[in-house]
Amino acid sequence: MTKNVPVVITAFLLLAQHPVTAQDRDPASNMLVIQADFAGLVMTGVAKTVSNDLEVFNVRPLIPLYDIRAASQSLAYNAQTWPAGTVFVSVVDPGVGTARKSVVLKTRNNLFFVSPDNGSLSGPAKAYGIDAVREIDETVNRIPGSEWSHTFHGRDVYSYTGARLAAGVISFAEVGPLLDATVIELPTMGARLEYGVMYGQITGGTGRLGNIAFSIGRQLFGEINASYGDRFDVIIRKAGEQIWRGTVPYVKSFGDVPVGENLLFINSSGDTSIAINQGNFAEANGIGAGIDWTIEISMSAN
Repeated sequence: MTKNVPVVITAFLLLAQHPVTAQDRDPASNMLVIQADFAGLVMTGVAKTVSNDLEVFNVRPLIPLYDIRAASQSLAYNAQTWPAGTVFVSVVDPGVGTARKSVVLKTRNNLFFVSPDNGSLSGPAKAYGIDAVREIDETVNRIPGSEWSHTFHGRDVYSYTGARLAAGVISFAEVGPLLDATVIELPTMGARLEYGVMYGQITGGTGRLGNIAFSIGRQLFGEINASYGDRFDVIIRKAGEQIWRGTVPYVKSFGDVPVGENLLFINSSGDTSIAINQGNFAEANGIGAGIDWTIEISMSAN
């Protein structure tokens, strides 16, 4: 018994000097979710070399190329159902190899997001709150021998760091130095209701499905007291130039209109959206997304 006392005392003193905090605790969830704007299964391979026990999930469909706003929205949307400790890797990185920071964001609900700090993290930061942000220390959290590579941080840094964090190989504290608890925010997409007309911007939905979504949320839309079956006049503009105009019915879901017909509905994120039943509205009408794309919605007199 007496031989073990110095060891116990030493261990106690070490813990007192370096207390383990919630911020330093390993997530060790063994769950890694990867999204990218390219087919990057090589990143799954990197994760499996860190730990073959990792459960790796790839977000499909892919994010549109270089679409940082879509990356931000996808992270916020997909993370809502994952348990605490899950690690997300996002690789939509048109500024790869430049001075933008590579970081890990820890949210207040204990999710971890590995990404360039280029606006991609504004969605989860707003949705779940920022607990802490650390810059990735590439001297230790980078595939050994990859220092010569400057154009694939998704493989060399993000999937490697994310896998190490998810597997419990490193703690959040070992990601790198602590930064201010902020990330780069994308410009806010506004919405308003004036004299019966709702104004907003197209926030996304221009990918594989083509169901375009607007910054007009269900709360604002609810202020006009619409009923299913009501018809709405819609005008879509890009930088002030009219791109599309039409009248669409407000319905619950796609099957409430014939195949090939347009519909207005509240999507699963709680935003107003326009789609073609079993079609791609964005592709069919040349619709994009971003601050230059605006929409006006008003109840039709017909």
